Amino acid sequence: MPLEAIAINRLDAPLIKKPARDNELAERLAALYDSDETQPSGAEVLRLVEQGFSRGQYLYIGMFNDKPIAAVACFDDGQTNAKRLQYLTVHPENRKRAIDAKFIKLVYDAEVKKGVREFVPADDAIHRIMSEYELLRVKN
Repeated sequence: MPLEAIAINRLDAPLIKKPARDNELAERLAALYDSDETQPSGAEVLRLVEQGFSRGQYLYIGMFNDKPIAAVACFDDGQTNAKRLQYLTVHPENRKRAIDAKFIKLVYDAEVKKGVREFVPADDAIHRIMSEYELLRVKN
């Protein structure tokens, strides 16, 4: 099954087909962030993302074989039509395999379909990917 990027607006979204326990998605996401030394703790990121959910923001989850292997927050600054991408993480076994770039491209494509024309990468890794693949602005 190919990697897919799914936008969620709640941490109890039914992404895992047969969860072994309640809150499994949130637990897996927290562990994913905790495994990434370039990001804040999983609890902190999920707290910020949940605050964003109340304002209509999204967290994109990269799912592969019914497991979250990547995540990035997609925030609206409320002042422009640009989307801010922040808190990109990829499962340790998938790092350095270009999953991050593929995942960002999937998120970019999903947001462009919604009408987004400009993106603001909020960290170095996202900025590098979006600059390299010319994904900062939609070409006319």
